[in-house]
Amino acid sequence: MKAKEEQSPWGLIFLLIGAGILAAFQGGKVPPVLSDIRIDLAISLFYSGWILSIFSLTGLLLGTFTGAIADAIGHRRLMLTGLVFQIAGCFMGSFTHSFYGLLASRFLEGAGFLAVIISTPTLIFQVVKSKDMAVALSIWTCYIPAGVSLMMVLLPFILLGTDWKGLWQINAVILMAYTLLLAKKTSHIKFMNPATSVTLKKLIRDVITTSTSAGPLLLALIFITYALQWLAVMGFLPTLIIEKYGFSKSMASILTAAMVFVNIFGNLAGGKFLKRGIKRWKLIALACMVMGTSSFAIYSVDANFILNYTGCLIFSIFGGLIPASILGGVPDYAPSKNLVATTNGLVIQGGQAGQVMGPPILAYLVSQTGSWSCGSWLIGSAAFIGLVLTLCLSRVKPR
Repeated sequence: MKAKEEQSPWGLIFLLIGAGILAAFQGGKVPPVLSDIRIDLAISLFYSGWILSIFSLTGLLLGTFTGAIADAIGHRRLMLTGLVFQIAGCFMGSFTHSFYGLLASRFLEGAGFLAVIISTPTLIFQVVKSKDMAVALSIWTCYIPAGVSLMMVLLPFILLGTDWKGLWQINAVILMAYTLLLAKKTSHIKFMNPATSVTLKKLIRDVITTSTSAGPLLLALIFITYALQWLAVMGFLPTLIIEKYGFSKSMASILTAAMVFVNIFGNLAGGKFLKRGIKRWKLIALACMVMGTSSFAIYSVDANFILNYTGCLIFSIFGGLIPASILGGVPDYAPSKNLVATTNGLVIQGGQAGQVMGPPILAYLVSQTGSWSCGSWLIGSAAFIGLVLTLCLSRVKPR
């Protein structure tokens, strides 16, 4: 009689993915209330861009090192520490009365986000069965659109009874409860042990080896161009909708949530296409071309709302092919199997760099020109650079 095939622990896998979704909540909570924050703290559009992008600054500075550290202290420990950082950041932000205080709290939340998104996929790698790896990774790549869109859908209802500071406190309580649950449910799981002895010299050597390898470097650079486009469009979409069309904050939040949510279809489709044998560089190239082209519909001054918003949906759906292709390619392009987490850290560092740059650049251009139409040239330029880098990636053989 044929032995029953061992199954992947899907309950645990989805619990781990939930940590990424909750971490992404902290990114999704800001755009719909950005206008309220600007009023409360008396800041300009340019400075509000930093409230969006500072969340990613930690990743820009420490992404690759955090991946190496995860291998040293253990991925579960780093994941739980990251959630605690986000709890502290939420509470700190809810009691601040200054721009710089909120900026510091967002930096802390970003540090926690970085720790969670670097450590969690490695934990999933370790518990999922090889036959389910592609499916599990494609689901994991949905954590940002799932978390951001869910937060934006819930946000109008939450704001009926509180302000943005109350929203921060509610997020802190949710994070506390989930962290305790995750700590309990994973305490008995035997994850892969971290390295027994790690020195600063070894960490630096691993970072240099990874950062100078063509595959990881190109993945990171492409992710910069994608993340720059993504947060620039998504982060200011509620502001654009409110200012240009006079929609309410609730409606702007729901429309932005829908735009973010459809990114999931691209994530899942990317995993399916890759499983069928379509080369990942072709998926990335297609996404770059469509994102760049659709930006002219998003920021067209003469277009009506339907054309502007349809451009957003197309931008988001095809954009979802990129995270699935890049994050799913980390194990294949890592210099060695022992540097998968470090490679993941480098790629995340690239994504965070793009998110740091995107909103302030777009805000500066709009402030200087007085028109949102300049956004199409920013997004189009980033998409073109991403396409060129993708063609370079096509010449690099996976490990």
